[in-house]
Parts: sequence; structure tokens; C-alpha cells
Amino acid sequence: MLRSTYAVVHLDAIEHNISYIKNNLPKSTDLLAVIKANAYGHGLCEVGTLLDQNPDVAMFGVAICEEGVRLRDAGVKKPILILGVTDPEHFDAVVEYDLIPAVFTKEQVSLAENSARAHNKTVSVHIKIDSGMHRIGVPSLDSLEELLDVFDSVQNVRLAGVFTHFAKSESDPAFTALQAERFDQAVAKIHQRGYRPVVHAANSAAILSGSRYSYDMVRLGISMYGYYPDGVSSGALSPAMSFVTHISNLQNLPAGEGISYGQKYVTTRPTTVATLPVGYGDGYKRCLSGKADVLIGGVRCRQIGTICMDQIMVDVTNVPSVHLGDEAVLIGSQGSESITADELAEKADTISYEILLSISERVPRIYR
Repeated sequence: MLRSTYAVVHLDAIEHNISYIKNNLPKSTDLLAVIKANAYGHGLCEVGTLLDQNPDVAMFGVAICEEGVRLRDAGVKKPILILGVTDPEHFDAVVEYDLIPAVFTKEQVSLAENSARAHNKTVSVHIKIDSGMHRIGVPSLDSLEELLDVFDSVQNVRLAGVFTHFAKSESDPAFTALQAERFDQAVAKIHQRGYRPVVHAANSAAILSGSRYSYDMVRLGISMYGYYPDGVSSGALSPAMSFVTHISNLQNLPAGEGISYGQKYVTTRPTTVATLPVGYGDGYKRCLSGKADVLIGGVRCRQIGTICMDQIMVDVTNVPSVHLGDEAVLIGSQGSESITADELAEKADTISYEILLSISERVPRIYR
């Protein structure tokens, strides 16, 4: 039984965005599709199995081991890189499921070696370089030398890649260039030691700024789902998710009536109020109360009153011929109007990533 509130994931939009990015990369540059965090809310295994068949995608990126295991259990065959820290107890699963961990300490390389040897296998790893993000990664060239000494001594670990992450590539070209310079020094050190790993650094923002930092591979995240990291759209990308519900109740109220918890909104005229079965329990953020619009009958309608856990109210006075069951679009297009995750993000003082990820698991996804 399908809820009247659901998200529609347009798989053709994801493939369009990948094709657009790929066609603007150097032909020798591979593309890693980042599908961590449930594919930014779009469905980890659904997007993973789709892109496993896409020739433009060379590798997947996830945040944690468990995501990689879920993809393997779903039948995904392509290489899977764990971009975050792998817990010590998960290295056996990394080897068993043929995942690629990021490493940046001697202890992590030793853990990978021990698990690979126990399974009589070889595990590929990527070294993470901290070039200025200061989140995770090898912090200095001296530390990198020590780490490479460990690689020289292991038999079951293969240095397959090296990467870094840009902190401000959508807004600060000078700092991005500084990070790239530091990264290049680390890559040169690795090459001096005789290793030739796959090199990657560019995230969506860096990819869209040009091919300067393409290296051997780029990592496509938010732009794969149709959004620009800086929150500004040029129209070349297609948002892949719509968030839809339907009117569950209609009331005609006189002026002077309070709406929802706290009665913070009071009608100032005779008002037709629609109730929609969606709320912050579905990921429609409470901080949007009184700020966001909803599309009904092709008309922008203001949400009124405090957003509840499971329901919201909307002023539909200006919608001609409104009925119970009519579609209400929270994110997406209706008629000539559209509401994007960027629009909601601006009103919630956040970013499109969080808006997309906030749509909760109880909201069914429909794949088209």
C-alpha cells in the first residue's frame, strides 16, 4: 500500500547528469559515483545497481563499510571505495566483500594486511592525503614517507589509489590551488617510491569549475543528483528527486483563526486551508514553518502555522477549484512552477545536500 506522501526518483535524470559531466571531462579521466548516505537520499542499492551497468561510471564511493556490504549483497560488481574511516573490526568484511578502504595511518595498513593474509587475498587501498581540509588523511610528507615504508614491507596490500578532498573549491580558487600544490607534492613522493596509483581529488565543485584538477579520476557527488554545490543552477543539470503529497483535508476558515501548535499564525481574511499528510517526521523541516511554498494546481501556496511531525497546513485560497486528494509538490515541478532543494535550503539556512538527505525512510521512493 503506497502512502499519499512519497518521493519520485527520476533515474534518467541521474544518468543525464553523469553523461553531461563525463562529456565535459578529459577522455582519459574516469568517474567515481558517490552514493554514500543512501545515495544522498535517492536510494543506495537502487542507484548502485543502475549505475553498475553504466559504462561512464568506473567506481563507487561510500562513507562506511556497511554501505559497501549492502551494495555487494545487492549484486553490485564495480569497485567500491570507502571514503571515510574503516573501523578496525571491519577490515575482515572489507577483504571478504572486496572493498577498497581509505588508509592514512600505519596501523590501518597493518590491519588491512592481517585481514588479507587471513583470507589468503590481496586488498587494494587508497591513501588519503590531508591537503588542508583537516578532517582525515596523512598530515605531512614526513608521515607519508613513514606510511610508504609500511607499504614496502607488506605482501597482501596493494596501493591502488591516492586522493585528497578540496574544502572550498566552489568559492576559493586560491586555497584550492594551494591544496592541489600540497597534494601534487604527496603524489610526487609516492611516484618517487615507485608506486603508480590512481590519482583523484576533484569533487562536484572542482569538476564543474573545469578540468584543471581532473587527474586520473573525479568524484561526482551532489551534481549527479542534479544540484550545484554553490546552490546556483545554470539549468544544465536535472534534479533527480521530486517530493510529493496530496491534500488530506480542506477547511474554510474566517479571519481571526489560529493555525497549528502555538497558534502562531492567525488568518487575516477568509482562508481556505489544506492539510497535507507530511511533516518533520518525513524530513520536511520544522524550521521551514511559515517560510516555504508548496505547489498545488500549479500555484505557489504558502505553508502556514507550525509544521507538525506528520502534517502541515497550507493556504490554498488562491487555488481555483481545489479538491481533496489533489497533488501537492514539496520539491519538484508542477505546471510552470518549480521548487528545488536549493530553495528550501536557503529558507532553512542549510544546503541542498541536507534537504535531500532529510527525506526520511518512511517516505516511499518510486523509481522512474
